[in-house]
Amino acid sequence: MSGRVPSAAGASYGRAACLAACLLACLVVVSAPAMGAERSAPKRILLLHSFGRDFRPWSEYALSIKAALEQQAQWPLEVQEHTLLTARFNNPGPEEPFVNYLRSLYAGVPPDVVVSIGAPAARFVQKYRDQLFPDTPMVLTVVEERLVNRSDLTDNDTVISVRNNFTAAFNSVLKVLPETKTIAVVIGASRLEKFWLDEIKRETAPFEGRVAFVWYNELSFDEILKRASVLPPHTVLFWGLMSVDGAGIVHESDLALRSLRAVANAPIFSYQEPFFNGYTVGGPMHSIGATTTKTVEAVIRILAGERPGTMKFEPLQFGPPKYDWREMQRWASARATCPREAKFCFGRRAFGRRTAGRSQCSPPSS
Repeated sequence: MSGRVPSAAGASYGRAACLAACLLACLVVVSAPAMGAERSAPKRILLLHSFGRDFRPWSEYALSIKAALEQQAQWPLEVQEHTLLTARFNNPGPEEPFVNYLRSLYAGVPPDVVVSIGAPAARFVQKYRDQLFPDTPMVLTVVEERLVNRSDLTDNDTVISVRNNFTAAFNSVLKVLPETKTIAVVIGASRLEKFWLDEIKRETAPFEGRVAFVWYNELSFDEILKRASVLPPHTVLFWGLMSVDGAGIVHESDLALRSLRAVANAPIFSYQEPFFNGYTVGGPMHSIGATTTKTVEAVIRILAGERPGTMKFEPLQFGPPKYDWREMQRWASARATCPREAKFCFGRRAFGRRTAGRSQCSPPSS
């Protein structure tokens, strides 16, 4: 038998190569779980409510945004919800205890994105940014553009705002019920509601001499219910917001509207989609879907590494008008008119029906 005996240098090289391969294999085995854990680590989203998790209309936007994020995000998500609540009181007390709570909760482990729902929450996160989340991207959503504090916006913020058009809302009332003589506006007495009362009054100027406006902001809600039950003919109710009534009593907006509808002897209109189905007649209103789409787009782009300040979104306007024909029939019968610009009317009897003086209502697309 013949063969070559390996040299000492060759044997040493072989042993070194074998040792290096073993070390590399060990490194791969040890690091693989850590890399996998990093890839699967959830993205943490702090969702801050202005009024409460069940306070409409904002709660409906929050539910829609959470559901869409869970469906569309390519990462596992951990959505942590907190409620400011102080916006629901005329004398809310100090905010420092809540600030201290959030500071201790997120010390050293800030969320990946902060999403504020409504104007009070947006104001809060901007005011306490340096104390709480100085480097965390923020999405300020479901906030009316007149309430956005633009002077405190940074490159770490993007805004999904809406624009209330009360002139369009009142025009819709008069198109549906052209014989209307009085519009009774239901709105509370909190600081936010007082702001909107002034804005609504300003936008009623074009209707002077055409229709009278009655304001319920100084009344207790019990008194509002009494008056709503005995309204004169050709009167409608316009639902603005009810968080604090004229007597200083706090209300859940959804429950208050339900109570109003139960006793009112006149139709109720609003400009918020969460109050539409089964509560109000309809008209042009803010779309939950449109706001959700923009908000989720912003959050996902931020989680993917895009800078919030580079994202610019135009204020969202009212969507196409839509009406609940069942409500129109309930209150107005032959006097109700489905405006020609309406996207559709809900209610089986409306589909395909044409009557003198009425435009045809088409069924929903889905």
